[in-house]
Amino acid sequence: MHACVAGVCGVVELLVAAVANLDRINKENKTALDFSLQNPLAIDGDKMAAVVGGLAKHSLLAAAQVGDAELVAEHMAQGADLAARDGCGRTALVVACAHGHEKAASQLVVPTHATGALNVVGGDGFSALLWAEERGLDGVAQSLRKCGAAAVRRPALTLFRGEASAVHVDVNERTVAFTGSFATVRSAQRCQLGGKGYYEMEILEIKELSRHRYGFATASFERVLAASDKGLGDNNQSWAVNGMAQVAMHNTEKEYKCDKWKNGDVIGLACDLEKMQMHVSVNGSFAAPNGVVFELAPDAVRDGLFAALAGSSGKVRFNLGESAFRHAPPAADFQAYAAFEG
Repeated sequence: MHACVAGVCGVVELLVAAVANLDRINKENKTALDFSLQNPLAIDGDKMAAVVGGLAKHSLLAAAQVGDAELVAEHMAQGADLAARDGCGRTALVVACAHGHEKAASQLVVPTHATGALNVVGGDGFSALLWAEERGLDGVAQSLRKCGAAAVRRPALTLFRGEASAVHVDVNERTVAFTGSFATVRSAQRCQLGGKGYYEMEILEIKELSRHRYGFATASFERVLAASDKGLGDNNQSWAVNGMAQVAMHNTEKEYKCDKWKNGDVIGLACDLEKMQMHVSVNGSFAAPNGVVFELAPDAVRDGLFAALAGSSGKVRFNLGESAFRHAPPAADFQAYAAFEG
């Protein structure tokens, strides 16, 4: 991984030749390939292309992630294990679909079906079919269904803006880990007009520049499954608070003079779509400067609000109501987001 960060192709090649584990992940759920693709030190594009190419030549999962259909075919011809999984529990087919590589994914459908791994679901709750549908890979989705791929219920939280490698959602642990580039994640459920919804975020890891934002987004909040520096709170379709920057965001910023968030804090987010207000609590306290941080315009939220969060680094544990809340909502008539439908 360090060699990939530095872009030292020769060292990478030596480590690959020594049978280094190319699919191992670090605490941010990144592989060596992820570092190669997102290396901020790589001014020389050709140098990093050589590193990425070197990894993909030796790993089916790496070839699937970069979408090199020729290398995918070579790995399959050499007997690569199509049921093998990366550190996030994904097969090469799931990886190719997640990154939107239609040609590479198409090659993998039938052979993966033959191994019995067609319905593998990654740690983020996504199968190959669900990713193909998300990415608009209609031909791949059709092939998957023809092979008998099972429909999978959409997980509680999914990537909504950013690259697939920018965030790792673990549906079993109920965690979201941001891995270096800015991303926004959104709930499948929404609170409808006239309803009252509540959820919590427990901060596991946060730093000054983690850019954590928690809040809500409308159905009009545009989905962008690609690199995007704009996310939750940056437009008129979303509302967010950022306790590290001490601002509340809704297209513009206003002061939110809370104590800076820290590891272990539990942030409560509530939307009252009867009184048209957004509430925030920190460790159960709705006292100022928490409490009502936004008055919501009825026209802006006529289609309801989804729970959402964004960040570029760090980790949180979400609770949409899958387990008992740590703290109470603003009033007893607020419902857990898990109780709503999409």
